[in-house]
Amino acid sequence: MKFHALVVWQIAAVLVLPSFLAAQSIYPVPTSAPIAKVTALPTDETVILKEFLVTDSGDLGYSTANAIGVTRTAEALIDTPQTINVINQQFLQDFAPIELGDVLQFVAGVTIESNVGDSAMIRGYTVRDQFTDGMVDNQNQSQMGAEPFQYERIEVLKGPAGLVYGSTAIGGLTNRVRKAPQWKTRGEIAFTVGTNNQTKTEFDYTAPLNKRVAYRLVATFLNQDMVNGVKTKFAFSNRWNVNPSVTFKLTPKSQLRVFGEFLTERAYKHWGEVGMFTSVTVPTQRTVSAPANFLRLGDLETTFGVPQAQGGITTWGLLPRNFTFGEKQGTAKNMKQAAGVFYEAKLGDDWLVRAGGTYSFWDHFVQDVIPVGMAGNNHEMTRLWRTIKNVDQYAIVALDSTYSFKLLGGQHRLFAVNQFQFRRLRQEIYQNNPARQIQNLDLYNPVYLGYDPFDMVRTNRQIGRAPNYAFGFKDHVKFLDDKLQLAGGPRFDWFRTRTDNQISGVAGRQVKGQKWTYNYGAIFKPTKAYSFFYGHSETYTPNTNVNPDGRTFQPQVGSVDEAGIKLAFLEGRLAGTISAYNLKLEHIILNDPDPLRAAAGYRIDSGKQETKGYEADVFVTVTRGWQFNVGGSKVDVTTLNGIFPRGSAKVSANVATSYRFSDGALKGLGLGGGWIYKGKFNVETPATTDRVARYYLPAYDYGSLWVSYPWKKYRFQVNVANVTDEWYLIRSTSKDQIWQGPERQYRLRVSRIF
Repeated sequence: MKFHALVVWQIAAVLVLPSFLAAQSIYPVPTSAPIAKVTALPTDETVILKEFLVTDSGDLGYSTANAIGVTRTAEALIDTPQTINVINQQFLQDFAPIELGDVLQFVAGVTIESNVGDSAMIRGYTVRDQFTDGMVDNQNQSQMGAEPFQYERIEVLKGPAGLVYGSTAIGGLTNRVRKAPQWKTRGEIAFTVGTNNQTKTEFDYTAPLNKRVAYRLVATFLNQDMVNGVKTKFAFSNRWNVNPSVTFKLTPKSQLRVFGEFLTERAYKHWGEVGMFTSVTVPTQRTVSAPANFLRLGDLETTFGVPQAQGGITTWGLLPRNFTFGEKQGTAKNMKQAAGVFYEAKLGDDWLVRAGGTYSFWDHFVQDVIPVGMAGNNHEMTRLWRTIKNVDQYAIVALDSTYSFKLLGGQHRLFAVNQFQFRRLRQEIYQNNPARQIQNLDLYNPVYLGYDPFDMVRTNRQIGRAPNYAFGFKDHVKFLDDKLQLAGGPRFDWFRTRTDNQISGVAGRQVKGQKWTYNYGAIFKPTKAYSFFYGHSETYTPNTNVNPDGRTFQPQVGSVDEAGIKLAFLEGRLAGTISAYNLKLEHIILNDPDPLRAAAGYRIDSGKQETKGYEADVFVTVTRGWQFNVGGSKVDVTTLNGIFPRGSAKVSANVATSYRFSDGALKGLGLGGGWIYKGKFNVETPATTDRVARYYLPAYDYGSLWVSYPWKKYRFQVNVANVTDEWYLIRSTSKDQIWQGPERQYRLRVSRIF
């Protein structure tokens, strides 16, 4: 569909659809009602289960006082012995992210690790599993990641959360909270147009169907001539996302929530814009001015590189943002169908129960060209054609229980979790026939000829099955009017994996095991305005990876120790967390450093990794209309084998602010922005023969701005990302596959509330 046609029909939807839905609602909003007014059921008919809900009613600007991810029930942040950052609904509205990485970078200690899905690094560790409503909901197969508009908030849990999440929580994890049905009628439809032919339509509508049933529908469509924020040659991406949900009121103290998610996306498969190589024209110089006929914009000296004699790189070969190593056929296609049901009940005044299950099905297909390494002439990139077909299924069943009671002078809150998870993965990998290699790409004179993979060779076909079960409990005890709090308990994990490989002939390879781990913590809260905390957690999760040759890996085991102070001064107007931590993790699985083996599905055990660091996130509400937050982190990572984790910034900082006029001629006008700084960070060692070399990407920073204005039922907002059009390198997979950050981008969003 042409760009202009998209604009026309999406603008028409903004103007017409709200009126149609308002006419159809059984609880219509009067046409004369102000924007904030909604029609709700009488209070005594509304389901009140606040323990299972988190809302923005108590938020001050970007600061929030509670989270739901720790025990899957609402918890006060000041009473949890770990660091939790929340990206609330106000922040999501102001910064209007296209991908979750757009806002996750505003969280201290978080960097974007990969070019696919929502893969991030927290405190130096890759977050392999993402969670939604406390349940595994991986988007790792997705090129564009999850749709941010479907979420009420994003919670970043750091440190010891192993009781619920296993080793996923060693550095931290993200828990996305879905928008849930509300017992009042309201809706929003929005249309966005932006740089590089970007258009996006967003729709959100919720209403009570009757006194016992409420429903919600969230849907989006995104289309753009770029991928992951960068307009490379051949780039395109589009994504449909539909999220229906229904809440059934069973009794005044129990409810059943049912949801579905349907995702379809297509995107150009892109493997980086930068080749980092030594100049062939003036090989003795460290800084080279590229000839006019070269595609390179110039070379930058690598301040933190190592000498070439030791395997290092002395110059950066910079290519334009629109450069690609791939071919036009490179495409990623993903389809996701997911569903879930949650039963939530308050059994008496002291007992909360949450039971539920989710099922997700991923159909993933990708064909792409992977840059392997520089040829001997140092200006041609050797490449590999690859096709991957994955069918990935997750099924999860969980039962949580929270019981409160008094014993021995303390107020106890006993939390128990039982969870069974099953994953089934069918994978096929094809590569070009070794006798018919894809042509090299000359960086100085690239010629894209395409590639017909009619005689591809299948290198991997395997079926993996991985059931695992875990249960645990934790008692959180409060003494002396909550001034002293102690928490702790064990977790038991049992797992089994089996992989059959039809190519290598390795059949029925099975790994199984079990282990007890423990977590505990303490909180000292002299007043309601601040608290000191300490937390320790041991983590254990099976490594379900199996190499094509049948090799399996030992389970991941780790420990986390964290201590800090939490602030809630002036009734929350000065809030935040300052902490220090020490993380240890063994048997981390990484892609094989050899690109050819990695493309064939091989992984390696990177051994032991230790991380020490410091973090601070502080939120300040200066006036009713003005607030800001500042954050920063310092991370030191140590490994035993010299393979340093990629994407882990040693130092990072962030600032975000907003101001809204509450009276006068500019009443309703809002404006704000943010600034991000990421220090130098590691590039993964590129080959098994080059383990002594360490490659770093340089530090970068950039700023974003937004301005919004409401008029009647409409809201107009302009966002500018990378305001000063800074050039920076945002992530990498090797020295030959490095991604530049997005250029300056403009977006105009028009929304209507009904």
